[in-house]
Amino acid sequence: MIREIINFTNGLLSDIPDIMQWNIQPDKGLHVFIDIDETGNWANQNLQQSIDYDYYDGKNQDIKLWNDCIRYQEATEYITMNKVSKFDKKKKIHSCSPFAVAFNFNFNDKEKSELGIKIFKKSDKPSKEELKSNNALIRAQRRIVIEERLKDYQSNSLSIYGIKKKDGDLFSNQPFIYGKQIMGFFNNLHKILNAVELIAEYSLLTGKDYLHLYLRTIPIDVQEELHNRYVKQEIFSGEVMLKEHFGSVGFFTAYNQKKPFLRHRTSFLKDGVSQRFSEEDAITLYTFEKLLRRKPQCLPNPLPIMVDGREWNKRVIKLFNESGDTLSFRDLLKQLFAKYNMKSLPNYYLLNLSKTVSGIVINDFDFVPLFRYYLDGDIVVSNVTNSSSLQDKSFEREREISIKTIFDFERVAVREVFNNSLVKIKEDKYVTNYFGEIDSNYVIGGTLMSNLMQKYRKAIYAYIYKSDTNAINASMFDDIMYQSVLSNIKLDTFENKRFEWNNSIKKKINIWFSLYKMFNQNDKRENMVTKINELKNEISRVTKGETDLLSPESFAFGAGQLVSYLMDRSVSTNKTYAMLEPYLQKGKSRFLQDAIAQTVTVYKHDINQIYKGRFEFLASQVLTYGGDIDMKPLLKYFLAGCFSPCTIYEKTKEITNNN
Repeated sequence: MIREIINFTNGLLSDIPDIMQWNIQPDKGLHVFIDIDETGNWANQNLQQSIDYDYYDGKNQDIKLWNDCIRYQEATEYITMNKVSKFDKKKKIHSCSPFAVAFNFNFNDKEKSELGIKIFKKSDKPSKEELKSNNALIRAQRRIVIEERLKDYQSNSLSIYGIKKKDGDLFSNQPFIYGKQIMGFFNNLHKILNAVELIAEYSLLTGKDYLHLYLRTIPIDVQEELHNRYVKQEIFSGEVMLKEHFGSVGFFTAYNQKKPFLRHRTSFLKDGVSQRFSEEDAITLYTFEKLLRRKPQCLPNPLPIMVDGREWNKRVIKLFNESGDTLSFRDLLKQLFAKYNMKSLPNYYLLNLSKTVSGIVINDFDFVPLFRYYLDGDIVVSNVTNSSSLQDKSFEREREISIKTIFDFERVAVREVFNNSLVKIKEDKYVTNYFGEIDSNYVIGGTLMSNLMQKYRKAIYAYIYKSDTNAINASMFDDIMYQSVLSNIKLDTFENKRFEWNNSIKKKINIWFSLYKMFNQNDKRENMVTKINELKNEISRVTKGETDLLSPESFAFGAGQLVSYLMDRSVSTNKTYAMLEPYLQKGKSRFLQDAIAQTVTVYKHDINQIYKGRFEFLASQVLTYGGDIDMKPLLKYFLAGCFSPCTIYEKTKEITNNN
């Protein structure tokens, strides 16, 4: 895995030399440049905007010191947050250079409580004055903390950069012509902070906003050279094999002496570390991680890394960055396939990452031998249940939906089946949750749907993004669809007069039956759309007394139609689809027949005379159907009967026309 990333990054740096300048921007906050003269005195005490400082609000990039802010920040930044402790063991100061001091204003809840800072909950509605006062306290307390850490930071940064104190003369053992400026910078920091507090934009800083103080007197070329030396010196984590100058790196290698359970116990290499890298490779991985951290991002996520395909890697990265907007993986591939008239994408690794508070986390890294963008022939989601939407005060039958690409499947089917929670589309914003935490409180369908997502989302990701056609089989698909419909049954309430008019369930059944053969590796499954249409015609004839139930599937579908009609008879003021659950729990047909018979007894007085004949024809067939049938494989037909248009309500003329 690591070797593929190294090769990929080296190829990008060679083929796109300016990529390290793409999408780079300074931290949100205040950037202040300090001039210290040769005698150690502070020269630019009258700080002027656009000359000595600039404020970046995270949006407006039209600031005069933009390039300076970026360059100085890059020359003083940390390698990883763990490395910051060598400069400040409490990790309050985040710069890693004797030529800068940088920190943010973020306190955790424990620290806030100890310092008397208010912690506002989401439900709180503090006034502007309360927020202003609290933020002022945050800044004041942060300054106290920072000034307490400055002495150690100064000593450690000089030591790490090889600028050591000897015989009272700070730089006598290593000539450094800017020694007076460095000492002047640290000696004046209290005064500098006083002056910075007078800058109007300082009052805007809070939370994760940064204050950067840069010692501008020392040429940036010198700072960059020394920072590069520091990076090479500290790029390894753990022990370095000095002879070969190889070492372990902190880039997803799980090297941690304090957590032995994370180490590679089966490795034959020293201390259980599976692989050590050269200094050159370690720097490459550091560079790759810097590219990953870019905001806005300059590498897509998931990231395809082509095997022996440098030209394709270059095309993908350029296409991603030339779009003007941050492309999703699906939009990136859509443009790639269209631009180069591709039918498939072979031989690449797919790296999926998440950026968390703790850093970058690898969700998945796998080899994809062949990615299929287009499905085998157009797949049509037929409206077999007659789902309808309200248009101009009347219901209009919804149109069939064509699924041509794998991402059409994700956008149409996966979104609908998982209640807009696994794939969420709102106001053209397309969000997926294949790897993040799932909070059932924010999932439509509650715990049942949350559990369904947890159980199958990795398989769905593999099916869509890695073209693993074996990731979902027929039984898995049936379970997904049944449990998804069940989540509606457990929680949905009646919104219209008839039981059948639940559009969400209808859409799911349409997807279930239209994609029924899509996950059948043995090609033995029947065409369910055709089958359900045949059953609707058959039950229509049964309600006219023209035929008997001809099969177990007919019985299940007819039973669903009968139960749907009976549920409409309920006079409950708060009807829910949970009324259907007792029928779904019947393992054998005779138990289902008993339950239906009991319901008929309850509602027989309310059978409308208009529909009585058709009801009686269907009821007699369903309740007298012979055999002790196992209902589990027939539940889909039963549900289809419940949520398809009820033939009992059909008028004689309509029945004649439909036949």
